[in-house]
Amino acid sequence: MKCTSKVPVEVITPEDNYNYFFGYYDLQPFDKKSERHLTHRTSFCERMQTEKDIVEIGYITIKDKTFHKITESRAWNFQQGTLLQWYDDDSIIYNDYRNGDYCSVIKNITTGAEKIICKPLAHVSADRKWGLSINFPRVYDFRPGYGYCNTKDKYYDVFAPEEDGIFLVDIEKNTAKLIVNYKQLKETFPEKPFADMKIVVNHITFNPSASRFLFLLRNFPEEGKKWGTILVTCDRDGKNMRNLTNYEVNSHYHWKNDEEIIIYSGLPKWGIYFMNDKTGERSYLNDDLVNYDDIHCIYSPDRTCFIGDGYPDKEDYRHIFLYDFESKKSTEILKIYSEPVCTTDIRCDLHNRFNLEGNLVSFDSYHSGRREICLFKFDKKELMK
Repeated sequence: MKCTSKVPVEVITPEDNYNYFFGYYDLQPFDKKSERHLTHRTSFCERMQTEKDIVEIGYITIKDKTFHKITESRAWNFQQGTLLQWYDDDSIIYNDYRNGDYCSVIKNITTGAEKIICKPLAHVSADRKWGLSINFPRVYDFRPGYGYCNTKDKYYDVFAPEEDGIFLVDIEKNTAKLIVNYKQLKETFPEKPFADMKIVVNHITFNPSASRFLFLLRNFPEEGKKWGTILVTCDRDGKNMRNLTNYEVNSHYHWKNDEEIIIYSGLPKWGIYFMNDKTGERSYLNDDLVNYDDIHCIYSPDRTCFIGDGYPDKEDYRHIFLYDFESKKSTEILKIYSEPVCTTDIRCDLHNRFNLEGNLVSFDSYHSGRREICLFKFDKKELMK
């Protein structure tokens, strides 16, 4: 393995001809005992998925590195998979495409029993009562690596459709309500280029109590140019919207608690910022190591530190960094080689993520020319020595 690390790194996926990946950094792949790790499995990784491609869904028993297939899905991508995660001790939740429409599925991994949710979910609240749904075909047109390709966006030619936007899903009642629409967003944030360009909601998550949620509002860019973003929060019912940033390049983020957010942003210079949703206060982390590049930043479960993985350096190595709030110091945990890819949307980001206890970290890797899931033990004191 082309890897330099402070701790031993183990590949936990089987040595076969398949590609394994979990997906996004802010979802939980481990079960409560950290014995099983959720995964997607494909037979290819060198091209974009099509509407005909099916991804297998299952889990790895970490002890023996065995894949256990649970189901399949036709609504997926290489960056976030099916937005797969544990729903409870015995069930998973993931997105699918069935009977000509997108949905979310809660599936018992023992009995196979299913509950079909009326909308595909971009995020599920921690208490599993609520979901947030967005237009995944619209996201696909914006960034193919994060959307679904099975159908064309019915509002493709509409810059800010009133009938589309953010839907709140009551998971128990299996009902969905449009709580924020694109026309409303255009009127609420009239500054250019939102005023005269097609817009899209991307990356949306509840805070821990699901009292509010956060999303990135972006514009479809002109050819050859970069899009811009504002960071928006609002109540669960869509009321009391707040713009926490200027129109800028805002990227990966994570909730610390119901009010505080960490984000990699350009306000006014690139780096890690800490923001308060309630007061609007923000501060910059003056640390050159973790600020060297855009990172997938995520708090440890005890909130005493955060880790973040970045994009490839000039030698095609990806890094995972650690910042400790107690010592106010940072360190590089590891760097691992990542095979170059032909298109950005099939790249393999590490997407580092903790288990529930905070003593293990897993990440996706492409160091061997196929997608694999890697694991290392996390001991902050040892890593900070």
